[in-house]
Amino acid sequence: ESSKLIPNEYTKTKTRCLNAINSANSGITTSILGSGDTGIYGISSIIYEEVDKLGLDIEVEVIPGMTSLLSGAARLGSPLTRDFALVSLSDNFTEEVSLKEKLETLAQTDLIIIFYSPCNPTKKNIELAKEILTKYRGPNTIIGIASHLGEPNESEEVTSLELIPLDKIDAFSTIFIGNQDTHLTMTKKMVTPLTKNQT
Repeated sequence: ESSKLIPNEYTKTKTRCLNAINSANSGITTSILGSGDTGIYGISSIIYEEVDKLGLDIEVEVIPGMTSLLSGAARLGSPLTRDFALVSLSDNFTEEVSLKEKLETLAQTDLIIIFYSPCNPTKKNIELAKEILTKYRGPNTIIGIASHLGEPNESEEVTSLELIPLDKIDAFSTIFIGNQDTHLTMTKKMVTPLTKNQT
């Protein structure tokens, strides 16, 4: 059977979801694509909630994807072999006061921290994150930056909290903040030991 592509503006997330729901409700098998995994800061929750709100009897299936949390970690080395926390720095997801409280709490733990959307649309939240992290973690804390994963201009960089290049970070960067045991190998890979006994 032939398929039909329905163009949408990527930034109009809810409109994209409603268009897909309307298509599915008319009896057409419909797919809606998102970057990474649609269940992690993605569109699957919008689909479920709107279908429920509209009282529609349509089947929704979420197919897992490869989020930058996983692909970025693989590119950088093995930074996530201990407990970690994932935080979005997007202005669209959180208010500044709430974000500051989260960052203050996380920075005082020994959790590895991953930041999504560090420049969406401005860099003020990643600048805030660096300021707070610097209060509680050492300047040599290992930082990994994976950008434009899966694209021709993909790049990875490992640096330190003190030297993190904010000018090179954009909306398509994922940032990995190591814990106190995260270190660099001879090949400049970012590694967090699985157990304390490894250090």
